[in-house]
Amino acid sequence: MHLRILVAAVVSAALWSIAGSVQAETKLEAIAALPEGVSKEIAALVDPKGQTVVGKDGAACSVWLVKEVPTKANFKPTLNVKYPFAPGELIGVLQVQAKKKYTDFRGQEIKPGVFTLRYGQQPEDGNHVGTSDLSDFLLAIPAAVDTDPKPIGAFKTLAERSAKTAGSTHPAIFSLLPGEKPVEKPTLTHDGDKDHTMLSVVLPAKGGTKIALRMVVIGKSGE
Repeated sequence: MHLRILVAAVVSAALWSIAGSVQAETKLEAIAALPEGVSKEIAALVDPKGQTVVGKDGAACSVWLVKEVPTKANFKPTLNVKYPFAPGELIGVLQVQAKKKYTDFRGQEIKPGVFTLRYGQQPEDGNHVGTSDLSDFLLAIPAAVDTDPKPIGAFKTLAERSAKTAGSTHPAIFSLLPGEKPVEKPTLTHDGDKDHTMLSVVLPAKGGTKIALRMVVIGKSGE
């Protein structure tokens, strides 16, 4: 009996050690300028101070957020939708630096480049079962084809433009998880069970409020 307890304790400690080492291999570095390739109209709305996610092989990606985001009036979160954004709203900019094996949440490989990030909600159809329990996502669109900061209201247009990111028929998506509470500074956390690395930041909203935003920057769904 004591042997079983000892073995269980050793295994548990080993798992925590592995999770900790994975998290320790990834860190955040502040960046103070937007990448080239972003239109001047979009650049005017995005905070040039961003965050670079650096792994053991170097920079993986960088994220910049808009200076201020509009939100829905009288919004109340539901079981599936946690963020008060309008579909197609500009949320930020993503730069992928990793030269290989960088994927979106669906597992589609994304080559190095600069992309806008727009809010979208997962369609409720059979093609998306198992992707996520939540409907909140960010869709990446090549900055070269997304130059107007106005919301892209039509989901078909949003999806078609985002599909160019991975050169496929499916949009490139990044899962948004509920922000537990506003963080004092940008923070990385790691979910060892799902092998997800999440970036937690505070996004200013119109009206002076702040939104705790948590984005899966590395990792994919388990479907």
